[in-house]
Amino acid sequence: MAFWKKWTEEVWLAPKEEDDGVVQKQPVQPKRKKKAKVVQQEDYGEPIEDVPIKKTKPTIKDYLLLDSRIRVFYVVVLCAFLGLIFPTAISYYLGEYQADLGNCNTPTLNRFECMSGSSVALTQSSCEAAGCCWDSGSGTPKCYHNNPTRYTYKVDDIVEDSDYKIIVDVSPERRQTDMFGNTMPAARVIVRAVNRDHLIVQMIAPGQYEDTFRLMTEDERTPFSQTDFQVSVSMEKRKSFAVVVRRASTGDVLFDTSYGPLAITEEYVEMSTTVPSEYIYGLGQGERRQSFKRNFVNYGKTALHNRQGADSYHPFFMAVSAGSGLFHGVFWDNSYPLEVQFSPVPAVSFRSMGGSGVFHLLAGSTPSAVSHQFTRDVIGLPNPLPPFWSLGFHLCRENDDPTVGRKTLEQMLASSIGFDSDCIDLRLSGPGMGAVDQQSFPQAANDREWLRNSGKKFILAQPPHVLDIDQFPDNSWILRNRAVNSSTAEDYETGLRLETAVHYPSYPLVNELSDLYDSMLQPEGFNLIDNWPSNENKSTCSDRPRTFTPERIRSSITNNTICLDAFHPTQQLEHVAVHNHYGIQHLKAFVDQAYGYPFLYLNRASALGNLGRAGYPGDDYTANWASMKMALVQVMEMGLFGVALSGSPICGVYNSSTIIDNLAEVKEEQLCTRWYQMGLLLPFAHSMTKLNHRARSPVDWSLNTQRILASYIQLRYKLLSYFYTLFYEASMQGTPVVRPLWYQFPRDNQTYLLSEQFMIGGSLMVCPVMVQDDTETSIPISIYFPSGTWYDYYTGDWIHSGDGERTTVTTGLNHLNMFILNGSVFTTQEPGSSAEQTRLNSYTVTVGFPISSNVTGWLYVDDGKGGDKPAQDLIRFVFTSDTFTMERINFEFLGSKDISTVVDRVRILGFELKNEQVSPEANYNPYTKILEFNQLNFDWHVSDVYSLKFVIKP
Repeated sequence: MAFWKKWTEEVWLAPKEEDDGVVQKQPVQPKRKKKAKVVQQEDYGEPIEDVPIKKTKPTIKDYLLLDSRIRVFYVVVLCAFLGLIFPTAISYYLGEYQADLGNCNTPTLNRFECMSGSSVALTQSSCEAAGCCWDSGSGTPKCYHNNPTRYTYKVDDIVEDSDYKIIVDVSPERRQTDMFGNTMPAARVIVRAVNRDHLIVQMIAPGQYEDTFRLMTEDERTPFSQTDFQVSVSMEKRKSFAVVVRRASTGDVLFDTSYGPLAITEEYVEMSTTVPSEYIYGLGQGERRQSFKRNFVNYGKTALHNRQGADSYHPFFMAVSAGSGLFHGVFWDNSYPLEVQFSPVPAVSFRSMGGSGVFHLLAGSTPSAVSHQFTRDVIGLPNPLPPFWSLGFHLCRENDDPTVGRKTLEQMLASSIGFDSDCIDLRLSGPGMGAVDQQSFPQAANDREWLRNSGKKFILAQPPHVLDIDQFPDNSWILRNRAVNSSTAEDYETGLRLETAVHYPSYPLVNELSDLYDSMLQPEGFNLIDNWPSNENKSTCSDRPRTFTPERIRSSITNNTICLDAFHPTQQLEHVAVHNHYGIQHLKAFVDQAYGYPFLYLNRASALGNLGRAGYPGDDYTANWASMKMALVQVMEMGLFGVALSGSPICGVYNSSTIIDNLAEVKEEQLCTRWYQMGLLLPFAHSMTKLNHRARSPVDWSLNTQRILASYIQLRYKLLSYFYTLFYEASMQGTPVVRPLWYQFPRDNQTYLLSEQFMIGGSLMVCPVMVQDDTETSIPISIYFPSGTWYDYYTGDWIHSGDGERTTVTTGLNHLNMFILNGSVFTTQEPGSSAEQTRLNSYTVTVGFPISSNVTGWLYVDDGKGGDKPAQDLIRFVFTSDTFTMERINFEFLGSKDISTVVDRVRILGFELKNEQVSPEANYNPYTKILEFNQLNFDWHVSDVYSLKFVIKP
C-alpha cells in the first residue's frame, strides 16, 4: 500500500516538473462552473443534461495502462516477441531450428572431447569455430563439447514402431556439418530385438542399408517385451533424439546415447554410450597393456587398426555393473579405423573414419552368458575344434644358418622334451604366398621329411603377398586407387616384403591353393603372417586428405602397410574400409580351399573371432617382464573376442635391451623360466626366435633350466585332455579356455582388476611370478584367493578356505603356483613326448571337495583330427555327497588303439573320513585328506556307467 500511495501522489497527481528539476507548486485556479451540455434524446426527444465529471482516485488498471515507464516495458517485450521468440517458435515448429544451444560450464569430469583426430592444428579458434568449448587451463581435454552438445539429431518421422522393431528417421538438430566440416545428412535409426539377449542399435546414412548380419529369420522375431532389455527411443517429432537401453530385470543402464555427440557423415561416424562402471574389458588390440585397467579419469584413448605391433581388430567389450555384478557386452560392427575414448562420466566414445554406427548389445548377465551370445549370434562359435596335436608345444625360428633348426630339433628329441611341430623357418615361402622357396632354403624338403619320420608336424608360414601374379592368373589385385585401369599391371598396388616387390590379392582368391599343396611340402598347419597387410616400403602414400584419423595413429596409419586409397575391385571398396578385415579374408581363402582337410590355422591379423576357424599366435614381444604381463593380458582378451586358441611366443622374440653383461643374461634366463611356466599353460604354447636374436627353445639354456622347462612341458601334456574338453566347451558355448579371475567370479569386485592370475576353465587357478628375483632363489608374491576352498595342485594340500583373501606365497624359481578350486572335476593323463603319445595313456579324474550338493565334470574325446563333425565320445562325471559316477553320454567314436578310453584312477581332495569308513580298494591319507581309487579300469567302450560309493564323516 505504501508503494501505491507514493505512486498516486508522485505520478498520477504530481505537478509538472520544470527543466531545473525543481517542482513548482501551481496556484490554485478558481473553479468555473460548466454549462450543462444539452443533447436530444433520440427516442423521446427530451433534452438530457450532462453530469459534471467527478475526479476519482487512480486504480491499478490505470497504472498498467497509463504509466509511461510501463509502456516502455511493453514495447521491449513486444519487440522481443516479434523479433526473436515468435520466429524461433515458428522455425522450431517447421523443423528448422538451428540455434546453437548449450554452455561451456561443464565440469571437467563430465566432458566429451571435441575434434579428436582432426587433420588441422587444434587451436582455440578452430575449436570454437567447430561449435565447441576451449579450456585454456591445464584441464583435459582442451577442446570439448558444450552441454548439451551441438551435434545431435532431432526426430523427423516414426517409420515403424512395432513390438520387435523401431525405425526412426532423424536429421541434424542444430548443425548441418560435423566438427570437421563434413555434411551431416539425415539418418535412419533402427532398433531391433534379435532374441531375448541380443539387441541391435543401428544408425545409417542415405545409401547405406540395414545390417542383417547374422540376424534371426523373419518368422523368429522377438518382441521387446520378451527380452531382458527395456528400450527407450525418442519418438516425439522435432525433439532431440536418443536411445536408452536398460536391463529389464534390474533397471541398470546398459546403453545411453543422450550424453555425448552423435554424428554420421561419409568420412566420420561418432557415437557414445555411458557404461555402468569403469570396469570394462576388451577393445583390442589398440596398444599393449600390462593390466585390464582403462584410463577413464584422463580421457584415455586407443586406436583399433590392424598394424605391426597391434595386429588384431576387436571392437568388443564386456562391462560390469559394479553394484550388482551383472555383465553385458557391446560390439561395434564397423571395419573402418576406429578411435575409442574413455571419459570419466563414465562413457565410451566410438569414432570411425566411415561406415555406419552399428551396436550389438548382449544382455549377459554373466561373462559366460555374454560369450555365448556374442559367439552364437555375431561372430560364430569357435568350431571346429583345433587338431589335438596343436595343443602340444611348438617350435619356430628365423635363421640364415640352415643347420641351426635341425640341430635344435635333434637336441629336443635326444633330451625327450616333448614337442609336436616345427616351422623349419618362418620365411620358408619367401616373399610371397604359395610354394616353399627351395632356392633360399634348399634343405627344407629334407627337414620336412625328417619331421614326418620323427612323428612331428609341420606348420608353414604364409603371407598374403604374391610375388608372381602369373601364378594366380584368374585373380584380381588391389589397385593403386579407384580411378586406374584394373587390367594394367602397372596400376596394381605394389609393396615390399623381404626386400622384394609384391602384389596384394583383392579377395576372394579363386585359384585353387590345393594345387600348391605338394610344393608347400604338405604342411599340417598354416601360420598366416604379415596379413594386416605388411609393406616394408617406407614411401609416403599420396592418399586424399581425410578430416579425421584416430589420434594415436594420425601420423602413422599407413606405416608398414598399403595406402588407404588403394582400391579392391572385387568388393568395390577402398582399402580404408577393408583393411581391418583383410587378415580374415586371407584366412577364408585358405579355409575355403582346404576341401575339409583339418589343418591348424593361425592368423595374425585377427578380427571377428577369426571366424571361429583359426587361433592367434600372439604378438612379437621383447624379452622383458613388462612384455610377459602384456602377453597374458592379450591372451585373456583374445578369449573374450571368441579366439579360443591363443598364445604368445614364450620369452618374446626379440632380445631385451638390458642384456649387457653376464649378470643380465642370467636374469633373462630367470625371466624365460618364469615365462615358460606361464606360457605352457596358455591355450597355444610355442617358442619363436627372430633373425639375429637369441634362440629361446628349451634346449638353448643351461642344463638346470632345461630340466625345469622339461618338467613344465610335461605338466602341459598331462593337462591336454582337460584343455581339449575346454575347447569342446568353447565350441558349444563360446567360453574362453583361459579366463581372467573376474570371468569365473563375477560378483567378487576384488577380481575386477587382477591381471596377473588366470583360470584354466573353472577348475585351476594359475599365479605366475612376473617380477625379477634378485636373489635367484625365491621371491614372495601376493596371491588373491577368491571365495571357496583351494588346494595345491601338486600335493593336494588344503591352502585356503572362506571368503576372498590375499595371501603372500614365497615361490622358488622351479615352482609355479597352481591351485584347484573345490567343486572342480577334471581329467589328466600321464604325459608322453607328444600329444599323440599322451593320448595312449589312461585317465585320472580329480575332484575338489567340499561341494554344495553335486558337481559335474566332462571328458570329451574324438579322433583329434579337428574336422567339422567328428565322431565323438562324451563322458560325464557326477560327484554327490556319497557317490561318484562315470557315465557315457555320447558314443560315436568307435575307438582307436592310439586313443585311450579307460579311466583308471579317481583322486578326491579334502575328503574327510573315519578309518573304518575307507573301503578296501581305496587309499586314504587322513593328514592330507586325499582319497584315491586306483586300478578302476573303467572302459566306456565296454561299460556304460561306473559308480563308487562312500560315506561322508558326520
